[in-house]
Amino acid sequence: MMKYIKSFSQGQITIPKSFRDELNLGTEFWLKLKLINQSIVMEPMEEKGDREKYLNKLLKIKGDWFDMRDYKRMRRETKKREEAYDW
Repeated sequence: MMKYIKSFSQGQITIPKSFRDELNLGTEFWLKLKLINQSIVMEPMEEKGDREKYLNKLLKIKGDWFDMRDYKRMRRETKKREEAYDW
């Protein structure tokens, strides 16, 4: 299976529905990203312990770079763009 996609601003991408269906991914999921030989490899995270460790690391990050309002705005924009495409 192959699809060509274009990133949004900030480098965000949308995983096509056909791919999500093939991998039995719901509407919210976690991915592990790796760089291998100049390629990006994504794998679904299945182990709950991995997610919890990652969340704990995120909670320890200090800074004012993250704003929940920006995040929610980006999620709304991404959803609109996703709905505009006919996957």
